[in-house]
Amino acid sequence: MHEIDLDLEPNEASDLCPLTSGWALEANGWDLAFVTVLDETAAEESIAVLGHAAGAPPHSGWSARRVPTTPQGPTQRTEDAEACATRDGWLYALGSQFGKKSGPLSPRRSWIARLREDELASALAGGPPPRLEIVRLRFGLHRAVNDALAETALELIELGPESREAYIEATIERGERKSKRWAGRVRHGDHPINVEGAEFRGNGNLLLGLRYPVSADGCPLLVELEDVDALFDDPGSAPVCRNVWVLTGAGSIAEPRGVRALEVRPGDRFDAIVGNLDAAEKGATLLSDHPQGHRSDSVHVRFSLPLVAGGGATPVEQVHEFDDATKRIEGIAHGPDDHTYYVIDEDGRVGLRAMLLD
Repeated sequence: MHEIDLDLEPNEASDLCPLTSGWALEANGWDLAFVTVLDETAAEESIAVLGHAAGAPPHSGWSARRVPTTPQGPTQRTEDAEACATRDGWLYALGSQFGKKSGPLSPRRSWIARLREDELASALAGGPPPRLEIVRLRFGLHRAVNDALAETALELIELGPESREAYIEATIERGERKSKRWAGRVRHGDHPINVEGAEFRGNGNLLLGLRYPVSADGCPLLVELEDVDALFDDPGSAPVCRNVWVLTGAGSIAEPRGVRALEVRPGDRFDAIVGNLDAAEKGATLLSDHPQGHRSDSVHVRFSLPLVAGGGATPVEQVHEFDDATKRIEGIAHGPDDHTYYVIDEDGRVGLRAMLLD
């Protein structure tokens, strides 16, 4: 596996989406490019492109470019982009819906945005910044995911007392004390949600990969968000989630794993990176109640979802397990010649790795 270091300081990159515009590639002398999102900045500053020089070997010739956008909606009131996906000429980006390591949950991380891929391609070829439509969800997606989880018979990992106080109770108290518009959307029986993967299904639903929570036996969860575009047509509308999936065999009680990244393939087949619930060295309150939550290595898995089913257990095929030193895989995408690319959280820089998988 070859590692490429790319400079996008001071931010770290999350997720990968292929850039398919032929003329944008040609204008920059690229034969391959991926979109990524940057987590420690506002949504309108979070889009970047990783381009590969035409003719260069897969492990060299890469460059990174930020793509400024013109926000259509609230500015500088969002943060923590964690996932991106494309569909029908649009690029979508999502906030984590989570909070800081010590809590509480943050409404600045509760958002979804989209831009047209042709405007992104034009900007890369020297045109004006693309327009980024931003919708602040104000914990609407938190509510929808928790309602979807509650409708199933699925037993979730228990939220311990420290995490409940830091993420749920403190958020409720803040909303009530400050009479926030979102007060009431976070409730006492909820789990905090941390979204780190997103891809569109064949039925048009946006499949959300949750890093947290996981099932009681430590397996990753997926939830489908219906009619994403309705959120942009009417920013006041409530998100609707259904169909909860469990990636059986991808985690365990001793080594729980959540979703770190998703990639779609034709036929409702997916690749995913699954890994730890949080990093041990960052002082996350979540690990106070789940000390085993940092143990698991990152694993590349593959699975399929049946179109006729409304959620349930789905087995995974393990493709590759990374060593203990490489736990922070945050994106996956496939390129030509069967190479698989992974983006790695590297504290202020972008680590891109290319691997030729059998």
